[in-house]
Amino acid sequence: MAHTSRQQDGRKPGVAAPASIGPAARPARQRGKTSQPTAESDMTRVFRSKAFANLMERDPAVARAVVFLTHQGVVTGVRSKKISTRVDPGVMDAARKRFGLTNDADVINASLTMAAAPDRFKTWLMESQNMVTDDFELAV
Repeated sequence: MAHTSRQQDGRKPGVAAPASIGPAARPARQRGKTSQPTAESDMTRVFRSKAFANLMERDPAVARAVVFLTHQGVVTGVRSKKISTRVDPGVMDAARKRFGLTNDADVINASLTMAAAPDRFKTWLMESQNMVTDDFELAV
């Protein structure tokens, strides 16, 4: 008897078919381009990189920057802009370590995302007009 990878009923072993395959069993696919991702899980797919999606889960600052830029309509989800430049290898290595990424494109996307998003502390400080309350004490 010859060894086959299929069971007698034609199915591969270890692969279970879903009970119902219909519109409720799988999400609807959208055809064509969409202007913005609709959910946070879609935002992890914006940059089409598992490493970048993992970075967003690990680093809340990057995730906030992507969410902010997405809501502003800045993130298009298309990686079509080609950039050719020379960078200091030490700076690139430091950015790789900071983000925990190995792909240069992901490092550059993460860096540009962080640079493009506003700094929340700086915004808060400017809105507070550099004033502290009269009873403020330094915790030294």
